[in-house]
Amino acid sequence: MNRKRTLLSVIVFLSVFWISNLFGSYVSILKRTEEGTYENPPLNEDNNIDSQKSYEARLNALSNKYSVNIASISDRLYLHEDIDTDTSTDKDSDQADASNGAASDNKLIKSDSSSSQDEPETKDKNEDHIGQSDIIDHDEITDKVSIAVSEKEIVTSAYSDIGISIAKSYVNIRDQANTESEVKGKLYKGSAAKILEEIEGWYYIESGSVKGYVAKDYIKTGIPDDELIETFGKLRVSINAEGLNVREHADIDSKKLTVLYKNEIYHVIDLNDEWIKVDISDDGIKGYISREYVDLLVDFDKAISKEEEEKLNKLEEEKKSKKETEVKQREELDYSKEDLKLLACLVHAEAGDQSYEGKLAVANVVLNRKKSSKYPDTIKDVIYQPGQFTVAKSGSLAKQISKYDNYSSKSQLMSIKAAKAALSGSNNIGSRLYFNAYKSAVNKGYHKKKNAVKIEDQLFW
Repeated sequence: MNRKRTLLSVIVFLSVFWISNLFGSYVSILKRTEEGTYENPPLNEDNNIDSQKSYEARLNALSNKYSVNIASISDRLYLHEDIDTDTSTDKDSDQADASNGAASDNKLIKSDSSSSQDEPETKDKNEDHIGQSDIIDHDEITDKVSIAVSEKEIVTSAYSDIGISIAKSYVNIRDQANTESEVKGKLYKGSAAKILEEIEGWYYIESGSVKGYVAKDYIKTGIPDDELIETFGKLRVSINAEGLNVREHADIDSKKLTVLYKNEIYHVIDLNDEWIKVDISDDGIKGYISREYVDLLVDFDKAISKEEEEKLNKLEEEKKSKKETEVKQREELDYSKEDLKLLACLVHAEAGDQSYEGKLAVANVVLNRKKSSKYPDTIKDVIYQPGQFTVAKSGSLAKQISKYDNYSSKSQLMSIKAAKAALSGSNNIGSRLYFNAYKSAVNKGYHKKKNAVKIEDQLFW
């Protein structure tokens, strides 16, 4: 009986021993298999990210760098959307109450002036500019940012199709890909263009209102996004809150200067972690707004079309003319009634159909010559100097002199007024000595002179 028990015990022991060994081997195999999973991970699926996901990831990385929402390249401002990277919702919001348009102090909300980032996230039920959906889990944000960073080396640039002009002054934009074709516009140094196509040493580009071809040698591409924005971009902000306070300093408790409203756009003066300094030029105000409630706009200088340049040149010419023809007072001349009569008649003969400013300018050409050592020193001798005033030779001046005593029309009386004002010291052309009909002066190249200024239909220099 004892022998049977002993034999049974041995059998049980051996059974347990072999079962334990078999189970341990299985566990070991599973463990090695699991360890092998970590040692030899499958190929990174990110390598198969298509171009759209790659592009979006780069936008996210840029947005994280600048810590604000950025609008999209399709808007022709070269902007984009971003991931909200705020890790708490109880920051200083400085946003006005959206329900009442933020029209006054008692209607504006400092949504978290009494809370800190160390406190649990809470929401004031009156803060209708931030809803429950805006609460973002910190770990979720960390994961998104990590993904953007890890993909940095493989993503497509957000500005991969943007080129910058590196011409000394500008490069012509032509109708065809050759130097003989029509010039449609100019891309000045530092200006940006969207490259649509590349054709044998030329880029087909779009910039501003101009589409055309530019020589490839004058366009730099492949500039890193950050460098492109910081070197060539001009920053503006678009308000995305119903009302946003502008503060005197970068502090929620500083003096409120004014309120900005949704979709208004302002130029950026400076950026820091939580605040943006903006220029509100219409009100003559420079102040700080919260970064949390704006979209960052990145503008680039663009091409100018031939027509646009002509308009700008005309406006510049008018501006220059207005500035340089401002009436300034100089010493009054001693003059006789005959001097006034002769000068008024010359003015009417030369500029009878011109404005008062044009008439005053002609009168001052005569007086400037009288003061100059190059010409005679009397009004009469200046006017009748051979080869100078054609009306003196043609008979037009004599005709006006015969009518002088009967001058009564508005234009005639204005000629007398202009002559008298010039003799009294009113001068609107400085020391200029010459004038001619504008078209005739341009044909002779006088408009290229540095001191040339146009007054209506006449050019003075």
